[in-house]
Amino acid sequence: MTIATEAAVAERRRIDLLRCIADAGGAIEPHPNPQTKYGYEYRTLGEGVERDLLFLTEREYLEARFFDRVSLCPKCQNHHLNVREICPGCRQAHLATELLLHHFRCGYTGRASEFASDYPGEGGYTCPKCNREMRHLGTEYDRLGRTYVCRECGLSTEDLPVEAVCLICGTRTLAENLANINFFAYALTSLGRAAIRNGALLEDDDQLLFINGPRVYRRRVTIEFLGQEMKRLDHFKIGFSVLMAEYASLAADDNAREHWLSWLRECLRDVDLIGQLTDTLFVAILPQTKLGEAEELSQRILSGLGPQPSLTLTTIEVTESSQIAQILARGKIPSAQR
Repeated sequence: MTIATEAAVAERRRIDLLRCIADAGGAIEPHPNPQTKYGYEYRTLGEGVERDLLFLTEREYLEARFFDRVSLCPKCQNHHLNVREICPGCRQAHLATELLLHHFRCGYTGRASEFASDYPGEGGYTCPKCNREMRHLGTEYDRLGRTYVCRECGLSTEDLPVEAVCLICGTRTLAENLANINFFAYALTSLGRAAIRNGALLEDDDQLLFINGPRVYRRRVTIEFLGQEMKRLDHFKIGFSVLMAEYASLAADDNAREHWLSWLRECLRDVDLIGQLTDTLFVAILPQTKLGEAEELSQRILSGLGPQPSLTLTTIEVTESSQIAQILARGKIPSAQR
């Protein structure tokens, strides 16, 4: 098979993968299956799709959202692990818990088994240090919680290491030394939907930078522009505002969406940018714009859309980096329905 043929076969496979995700509602997430290599599978996509999912995510045909982390045996990479606390002394898991008591009068603190229980029915004890009776909880003594006692070596401690035993190869590993693999849920982006419509992955520069219709930047480019504005704010102390425009529904009429995007573009200055964060959420970046000016712009946009606009506008004046994180959090593509 020639290189060109291999590339064509890979592209067809990836387009089919995008179509499968579209048929599943536009988003998929892994499902647990103990019989699989790592404990999760993408049921509707078949086996061995991880590399193609990564390929499509890196090129923004898909949006990845963290789903879960699976711990693995570092020796055999198996996920069948018995995770339990162990004694820090003898490394055995034969542990019990005991109540800790504190005697107010002499200050002694110890396990309940150290205190003679002369009044078991009444909860009374005798302090092993001063031999005085302790009959009244809260006035003579107090309970401080519980401690762990090893039934093998007798060591008492409140901090236990966590260890995993591989049920396949028997390797014992401290929890912090386990191998890990992350699983993600995936959702189609507007670029992925465009690739499905075209029946091919997109290579044209405009297709990669902009969504269809008015010159609205794709998510990756939008995030880069937000980052650049934040750098200007940090370096030159020149603030900016953003206008968040959330469309009512993904299923709404495409012509209506194109109309308000065109109107939004018309209301903005040449230096302002429009970007898409999800299929229904857009952001206009307004350099050197105060909140009051952004709010006036918002009112002008809404007034031109009629009495029942199909979108919600939110204005934000950005003064610190945490606000950018909040904006991007709103722009996460939702996962599949559980």
